[in-house]
Amino acid sequence: MLLGSKKTDREKAGLVSQGSLVSFVEEEFTRRQKERMIYELQWQLNMNFIEGNQYVDIDSYRMAIEEIKKMYSWQEREAFNQIAPVVETRIARLTNMKPILKARASTSDAKSVRSARVSSQLLRNLYYEQGIMEQMAEVYTWSETTGTCFLKTVWNPDKGPISAKVHILKENEDGEMEELEEEVREGAMETVVVPPHEIFPDSNFRNNIEDCRSIIHARAIHVDEIEEHWGVKVDPEPSNSVKLQKSVTGKGFSGGFSYFFTSSQLENHAVVKEYWERPTKKFPKGRLITIANGKLLFEGNLHYPVGEDYDLIIPIKRVVSIGRPGIIWGRCVVDRLIPVQRRYNALRNRKAEFLNRVAIGQYLVEEGSTDLDEFEENIGQPGYMIVYQRGFNAPQQVRNQQLPTAFDTEEQALLQEINVFSGTSDLSKQSKAPPGVKSGVAMSIALEQDDTRLSRTAKNVENFLIENGKMWLRFHQVFVTGMRVLKAIGDDNIVEYMDWTGSDISSDDIYIEPFSALAESPAQRRQMVFDLLASGLFHNEEGILEPSMKSKIFEMIDLGNWETADEENQLHMAKADRENQAMENGRPQPVHAYDDHLVHIQRHTRQRLTTEYEELIAENPTIEQIFQEHADQHLQYLLPPPQMGGEEPQEQPPQVAF
Repeated sequence: MLLGSKKTDREKAGLVSQGSLVSFVEEEFTRRQKERMIYELQWQLNMNFIEGNQYVDIDSYRMAIEEIKKMYSWQEREAFNQIAPVVETRIARLTNMKPILKARASTSDAKSVRSARVSSQLLRNLYYEQGIMEQMAEVYTWSETTGTCFLKTVWNPDKGPISAKVHILKENEDGEMEELEEEVREGAMETVVVPPHEIFPDSNFRNNIEDCRSIIHARAIHVDEIEEHWGVKVDPEPSNSVKLQKSVTGKGFSGGFSYFFTSSQLENHAVVKEYWERPTKKFPKGRLITIANGKLLFEGNLHYPVGEDYDLIIPIKRVVSIGRPGIIWGRCVVDRLIPVQRRYNALRNRKAEFLNRVAIGQYLVEEGSTDLDEFEENIGQPGYMIVYQRGFNAPQQVRNQQLPTAFDTEEQALLQEINVFSGTSDLSKQSKAPPGVKSGVAMSIALEQDDTRLSRTAKNVENFLIENGKMWLRFHQVFVTGMRVLKAIGDDNIVEYMDWTGSDISSDDIYIEPFSALAESPAQRRQMVFDLLASGLFHNEEGILEPSMKSKIFEMIDLGNWETADEENQLHMAKADRENQAMENGRPQPVHAYDDHLVHIQRHTRQRLTTEYEELIAENPTIEQIFQEHADQHLQYLLPPPQMGGEEPQEQPPQVAF
């Protein structure tokens, strides 16, 4: 995301020396790059091991990743990658969390309740409709690979709904003036995943981004894009980019998102360095300086008052897999697994070498007894006759001992260490029960143990999302000026539209809906529903399972398409909900003889018990009168017809709905 304008007021006034600003940022970037190098080498080592290039190590003298050479030409050097499935399993389990951000009303008054409702729906739309859910998969991949990832949020005035179209005069390539139509948009929030390779804090020994005095965000951008946005022509420079790319299949080891790392040289690119500085006494509004290949692109103040007290902040949030006190860079399980993976590779390769010796064989040959060149060339050929000279002993095959049992014992011990260090088990990685576990209760306990080991990382992700959610709401409160429409889908899949402005967002008390999404799988959820159904908790006082509850149960076990078994009841409920929406807008609705009046009365009463309804009638009391008259008409159909004189009541024919 590109920030800043083409010219600055301070630059126009001649108050800033471009050369001094460029030199300042370049010197800071070089210093921070050197201080961060040891952490960056660990990230590169982790990515190599995940990709299967596991015979490399960090050369602390040259500060580079170097290949480990073979000791012998015959030495086996296969990589038996146990780290990749561990990382993909953890990413898949984190991706399945799907936490739901909600806003809590500060008071019980109608205005506060409406604000919380608008905020909750806005967060839900951001998470699901604007791609943040997909971005979180990339966040998990970076954090589980390097230990740290960042999410940057900005406000883009060129995005969002179109508010107007204006006609401007612009000079074309021939030097003639022509009238063009341009769209004016309302603006929209944008988020971008920032890998740790692009972030350079003022010091590595910070607890969080908020503790940093300044941050440099450096990334490679095409020179044409730089000129288009900032209006400055910049020469290309050597640029190396490390990126994540989705696999061809798009699915990983455990069914989640799968990515692989690519590092390549970029042509016609330059490294854009954004220097973000928090407000200080010298710079009370902070600073943002942007340079590229020795040229100043932008210099000005921070322009995001979206902090806790609406103060100016750097709009970047950090998430770590495993936190380290006093260090901004987190750790990941790959750091722990590398020594065990080296040992496991060595063990498996020594076993392979042993099997090679047994299969091919080793021979004792007296010197001069046979032609060694011919013997070595044909020793493995079936039917080959060994010719040796008279007077010498015949070549004898060396008898190899059996493979020591210590090899198998050590292999199982290493696999167990990998499970302990990674916080995953065979049940998570291979969908296979651990040895000795056969009952469903024992498997549930094993899953809970996996969740316990992963809960620390999951808690870090929850805190990360809550902090971002608060900041996203402040972004909309500060930058949204006109009226906007928010589409919401209710509990019964009824689409609602809410008009809102930035002033309607007054609550930033964000929480995550309390449910164990980390541990809950479809099979577990279905079993829980079946257990509750057997206990009778879903039945009414007469012990009967009502049709509406039956439909809800089908929805809970992900079998919503079975609702067609009670299609007529569903149609009545949907019609009643449409009537609710129309009457809330002040439009009375007719009552028909073919309506299921009992179902309609239940749906109308349910709607009248909500806080949204209380808010509506507080603003427009006539809505209550519309609902009451409509309900009375349904009751008239349910009451028995009046009797004439003292005649015996006659049996009424049953009503048939057409």
